[in-house]
Amino acid sequence: MRISVGAQGDVSMESLELPDASHKPSADVAAMVREIARIGPKVPEVARNLGRHKETVRYWYKKLEENDFAVTGMLNHEALGLRRVILKVQFGTDYSDYVKSMMFAMNELCYVVSYAKTLPEDVYVVNASVPRELVDEFVDFAQALKEQGVFTSLEYFLFDWVRNKPMEGQFYDFDTGHWERDISSLMKGERPYNEPAISSKTKFDRIDLLLAKELQIDATRELQEIQAAIKESDGVDINYKTLCWHLKEHVEGNHLLKGYRINWMGTRWDPVTDRARHRSHSYVGAHLLIKNPTADEKLRTLKIMDRLPILWAEAAGIDYFAELSIPSEMLIETLLLLQNVMGAVGNKATFHIVDQRNSAAFTIPYKLYDEDSRKWIFSKDDLLARFKVLEAQIRNL
Repeated sequence: MRISVGAQGDVSMESLELPDASHKPSADVAAMVREIARIGPKVPEVARNLGRHKETVRYWYKKLEENDFAVTGMLNHEALGLRRVILKVQFGTDYSDYVKSMMFAMNELCYVVSYAKTLPEDVYVVNASVPRELVDEFVDFAQALKEQGVFTSLEYFLFDWVRNKPMEGQFYDFDTGHWERDISSLMKGERPYNEPAISSKTKFDRIDLLLAKELQIDATRELQEIQAAIKESDGVDINYKTLCWHLKEHVEGNHLLKGYRINWMGTRWDPVTDRARHRSHSYVGAHLLIKNPTADEKLRTLKIMDRLPILWAEAAGIDYFAELSIPSEMLIETLLLLQNVMGAVGNKATFHIVDQRNSAAFTIPYKLYDEDSRKWIFSKDDLLARFKVLEAQIRNL
């Protein structure tokens, strides 16, 4: 495939012929996937909505299980009053051996929800979901860590919304486990696009956060299993009827979830390590960051990236971020496309390959919500003091 960018940043492509697959993606499974993304893995309800027998849908659903695809809740961070902030940092030499311990602590203490080491530059991309009213204080805290020598470099990015893109099952062959369409064909013609709306902060409490956290881990469980998991992990014994009410009235009624995601890249939550496990070598993780694009540059980027079925997550606002999971056999074609997306915005864009062995994702930082004041908590000065103690503990590990 040859891709070129015109004077106005328009992308033109000549198609690359790929080998014909022996199987085409199942339209039935793709329809089921779309419905699961909307309402969750509720087989009887999905069957009713599709007008199919539930045992037939259950048979299709086994395609997901055979591919080791977990189904998890997609949190609505904006509805929880949180704003996505990304830090791009390098760690000081004295701290480079303790990054994992520090990131796990920052999840517990200061809203970090994932981190990824990048190659070959040894830069870390750190995602945080921070209360909107505390973003400035969070950035000040990160800058203070740089002054202490924890970070040797620091750049931050701000976003108004973040999403996990629903799986586009029509482009995936569930029999062979491969994406079916070449990139060039996805860029042809017009495709309607509307930028995701920014949700307003809504009503929620601690029970809602515990529920949302468990759905983020594994949405396939029955509510009784979630009830038991909350009791075991958090020591909170919630009445079953109370849990049902909160699920219906708050988590679903107040849209604390944006939907459900099919983890097509094989990521699963490991309850032992309390982090996401990745399927090695099948996919190449990559991050695209664009600093302060113009409105036209951002819209053009959003439209192009939305066509990529291998787009895993995305955030936009003042800045732009995309997380991709690229099938190994599609790597060159995808890199060519990204090269031209970046070329249209000049030196505003950076691209990073992810070292999945040194990366982790966490659940929402639900423990930082204070039930009495009904507010998210964060104190820069207190946290810096605690961080100095933490540094000493880490050095003694």
